[in-house]
Amino acid sequence: MFNWLDPYSQFVGVSLLVNVLLVLSLFVAFQCGVLSLASVGFAADGAFTAALLNMKEGWSPALSIAAGALAAGLLALVFGRLILHLRGIYLALGSFALGQVCVLVIADLSFTGGNQGIIGIPTSVGLTTAAVVVVVVCALLQILHQSRTGRALRAMRLDDRVAAGVGVNTPAYRAWAFAASGVIAGLAGALGAFSTVTISPGQYDFTLLVQILAMAMIGGAYHWSGGVIAALVIGIIQQDLGQVAPLVQGLLYGGLLVVVMMLLPEGIVDRRGIRWIRGHLPGSRGTRQAIAALQSAGGQ
Repeated sequence: MFNWLDPYSQFVGVSLLVNVLLVLSLFVAFQCGVLSLASVGFAADGAFTAALLNMKEGWSPALSIAAGALAAGLLALVFGRLILHLRGIYLALGSFALGQVCVLVIADLSFTGGNQGIIGIPTSVGLTTAAVVVVVVCALLQILHQSRTGRALRAMRLDDRVAAGVGVNTPAYRAWAFAASGVIAGLAGALGAFSTVTISPGQYDFTLLVQILAMAMIGGAYHWSGGVIAALVIGIIQQDLGQVAPLVQGLLYGGLLVVVMMLLPEGIVDRRGIRWIRGHLPGSRGTRQAIAALQSAGGQ
């Protein structure tokens, strides 16, 4: 599908889509009011699990990627119950610690290659595969957004006590949202592993966490499309900047975040934006009213 692009452009495209998945993993947790900082650790778990199963056990790339995503989700489901009883900044710090422990454990294990990581991973994932995976994940998130479960998650984000008062099982929803966040992050890590020749624990550092967190905050928690737009736009800008000083990149992320928080507190895609788009779609009530007004003016 993307054969018209040169190999480097396709590699950059896969990297952008991997970041999109990482941002979506944060978005899923945002939906129920959970600020999770463990996505980078789950991505590392998914990447190393998939690479080891393929290279040492002979599993196919597709099966290895699925196993990596499920392994990260299982890790999130098990350990999430230990930290999800926390609230606010304590929950964020607990999830951050969980993610960092995942990376440190991988770096200390001998069969993962230690700090040097794994070399010689077959590059089985191209831009077409990554694009298909992202489209499927976005479609599932849209179904979730329009479902009763999605409405329950948004109610929890606004006030989990009120949501619990109307019958929402908040602990279960928080646990499964955290696990789903882990699955998507693990999927991102596994896809990233099969798009490069080597992976190492150093790739999943604090800098990556700051980048995807800034993208997620700019995108907002109302709709998944905000995170996708933010990840793609910021990723393209980052590629255009090239090898500029880290200070300049930090100022870029910080400046964009401050501007968006001041002008669009709910992110670049908020309730007002969604309503405006729906009102101007062909066949919508707003469009029909505008056409009727124009016809009336023309008749006069």
